[in-house]
Amino acid sequence: MKVDEHESPRSYDFANRILGYRSASFLQSLTTALVVGTAAAVLGACVGATLFYHHVAWYISAAAGPVVDTLIVICLATIALEHVRKRSIRRTLEISFLNHHVHNAMTQMLMASNLTDADKHDRYMREAVSRISEALFRVANNADPTRLSLDVDLGGTELTRAREEREKQREAKRA
Repeated sequence: MKVDEHESPRSYDFANRILGYRSASFLQSLTTALVVGTAAAVLGACVGATLFYHHVAWYISAAAGPVVDTLIVICLATIALEHVRKRSIRRTLEISFLNHHVHNAMTQMLMASNLTDADKHDRYMREAVSRISEALFRVANNADPTRLSLDVDLGGTELTRAREEREKQREAKRA
């Protein structure tokens, strides 16, 4: 950039500085919250008006709107928090699964580098690469977080076997 040139400010820079949001997802969440909050307020007002026109005591009809709003917000906040909690658990499972299998495969590669027998060295390296590849494949393509449990396959033999079976199926389809 030349000394005499300056960058033109973008239209959203001011909003980024003031509101502190960094992505469209925050703005989308904010818009969704506004729509849901407005719907809850309208529903609460409708409940209050209905009770008022049915000649329910004024203090009950006045309190019904905020109670309905509160219940709706509690339900929606619970759903949102549960979604965040499940996503956090899944992320933790993915990280621990990858950490375990990749770390062990890398250790196997380091240990294999000390072998003098070329056949064993190649076999251990292939197994380690296969284990890393299968672990990454499972995390990327598996919607079920229970399949990422370390209790099932600590040694990685299932990962290696699953990778080999998938490669055999792929070759059978090609032939």
